[in-house]
Amino acid sequence: MEKTSINLPLKNIIRASEAREKSPSVFFLHGFGSNMMDLYGLVGIFPPDWTCISLQASIPVQANGWAWAELDFVNLPKLPKPEQMEDHQESVVLSVKEAIKQLNLDEKRVNLLGFSQGASLSIFSGLMNTQLYNTVTALCGFMPVKEVVQKIKNKDLSLMKLFMGNGVQDPVVALELADKTYDDLKKLGVLDPIYKKYDAEHTISNDCIRDFLHFLKTNNS
Repeated sequence: MEKTSINLPLKNIIRASEAREKSPSVFFLHGFGSNMMDLYGLVGIFPPDWTCISLQASIPVQANGWAWAELDFVNLPKLPKPEQMEDHQESVVLSVKEAIKQLNLDEKRVNLLGFSQGASLSIFSGLMNTQLYNTVTALCGFMPVKEVVQKIKNKDLSLMKLFMGNGVQDPVVALELADKTYDDLKKLGVLDPIYKKYDAEHTISNDCIRDFLHFLKTNNS
């Protein structure tokens, strides 16, 4: 199916569903320094009745490379530039809601999937919008949860269905950061998040693809 795009707050590329009825959807959030074409490469693993929408961040960091927030190299384990992450979080939500209207998506089967910095933003947006997303998939990322506790204190986190996948040899996101994210989310009330570890570096392995695809299909049947 041909690639297309629609008018959203964030630049995007879309593979539309072949189904006539309302379809499940997955929104991709790429990593730091990448662009919307990166995770768009995953569309082939999704059934043809799914709508796949890859969103692009708006902060330029290199040639055709974009970020959801500039990196804070002094405090890497912390949320990078919180105000930029918050602005992008709002842009993601507005883009998702507008896409639901324009593409006739099933409001109950909207899924968010992010890689690296996009995974951090996916978890953040999932915590802030527990009724918008059916599932959140965070790959090779982490989230300093305690930094946003005040923003989510009135959210029903038991509604959040989360899959985390990280590489044990990841040189970019230390495994202990992902471990802490998982532990903190459970303490805050996220029920039964799935956390898988793979013999991989900062990449999405075939085993990871198999597992998160099973997670998504199971929760969108």
